Amino acid sequence: MKIGIIGASGFIGENLYEFLKINKNYNVFSFPSYFKSKEKWTNKVIQQIKIKKPHIIINCSQTQNLSTTNKNLVDILNSNLYSNIMYVNEAIKNKEFKGYISFGTKWELGDIKQKKPLNFYAATKKANDIFYEFYSNQQSALISLKIFDTYGPRDKRKKFLNDLLNSYKKNKILKITAGKQYLDYVHINDVCSLILKIINDINKKKLRGFKTFTVSSKKPLRLIDLIKTLNKILNRSLKVKINKKYRKFESLNPTKLINNYPGWKMKFKLKEELKNIFDKDR
Repeated sequence: MKIGIIGASGFIGENLYEFLKINKNYNVFSFPSYFKSKEKWTNKVIQQIKIKKPHIIINCSQTQNLSTTNKNLVDILNSNLYSNIMYVNEAIKNKEFKGYISFGTKWELGDIKQKKPLNFYAATKKANDIFYEFYSNQQSALISLKIFDTYGPRDKRKKFLNDLLNSYKKNKILKITAGKQYLDYVHINDVCSLILKIINDINKKKLRGFKTFTVSSKKPLRLIDLIKTLNKILNRSLKVKINKKYRKFESLNPTKLINNYPGWKMKFKLKEELKNIFDKDR
């Protein structure tokens, strides 16, 4: 079975590509990179879908920008909505096409106080669901995963956990907010195992039509509590200073709309994994 990964150069896409590639049952390949193709990227991916005719497509690409300038709005719409629609529209022309898996965000779900997407980025991700439902049929599966916070080795993203790790390694002070926002971490290998389970179920025809699931640890914790926990288990204390304002669109409340994939369970424990990541090769 041919599996094509869009966005294989990102943290999730790269790990997923390596994870699936060792499975001899699948022929895994990556689509053209946005960073190399730029404005020609969407058309290049569409052409590859036509030529290679993958049975399953996994779209890990996205533009996560919270700025709402006119240019940024266009970029977010093109990356997160328009391209997705074009890929699905092309993929279903293949009679042997079986499934399309994409990643949304927890911000689509709102929280216990706000029942709507928390920002424009999240709104574009949520809008995809309308089109997935429009294109859905009983011959293929269109799966939208509302992913929460991810972590793991070799993560180079500009994320809080990586900033904290960098300050720890360099023994420098990191300026933070009051830390009341909620985080919900899932290890990248648990995410990869989930995708493999979904692929197998699609192949066995257990999944058809449009479906949406969350990817949550079900154990959200406040940022400040994460720091307190790390200070208890690490070889030395973190150096942090509360001297930063919250972002305009911050997730200060957890969501209760948890709908994880049936039968999927996390194997990696947050405390143990963070201890290994932070104190490795010190």
